[in-house]
Amino acid sequence: MRHRFAFLSAAAVLFATPSAWAQCSVSSDAGAVAKPVDASVQADADLIVSMSMMPKLMHIDYANAAKQKPACDLGAFDTGSASYQLYGDDKAGRLRIAQPALKGGPIARIVAVTNILKAIEASKQGRPAPVEGYLLATMTKAEFIGWKYYTGLPDPATLKRDMAEALKGGTTPIFRNGADGKTAIFVPKG
Repeated sequence: MRHRFAFLSAAAVLFATPSAWAQCSVSSDAGAVAKPVDASVQADADLIVSMSMMPKLMHIDYANAAKQKPACDLGAFDTGSASYQLYGDDKAGRLRIAQPALKGGPIARIVAVTNILKAIEASKQGRPAPVEGYLLATMTKAEFIGWKYYTGLPDPATLKRDMAEALKGGTTPIFRNGADGKTAIFVPKG
């Protein structure tokens, strides 16, 4: 009788918490690629302005990002001397964020991009703003840097590779927002 009770108790715990056994996964968009943006093309210029304004409009800053740890652990990666853990969640904007093992280190994150002009028009019609793509950004207490624009949300393996490259500064950024409130655009025109 005692063994039967122990078995039933264990079975009840297993069935009551199926998430403990569920595979954690997040979605990605098939065919998502990093798309170069060209400041001489009006649609791209609008996106660059929108991306550089998004951190302020969406209240994305280092202090808030450091507290975020979405439910799904997508694995570790290294940037040379620093180690990171990628987390994700498909709720609330398909958040993907890489947290440093060393407290106070730079954070990498994906931000859903909406075109500000299209967002204003959509709000006039009572509709949500469409997501144009996704921005790979890094942030510290002193700056927010936008590195890559994607046509869709990349898979975790691509994100880890691209985040590691951005965190090392191994690519040219699109823009940089400094703590002084100034924005520098690095995308060449034409």
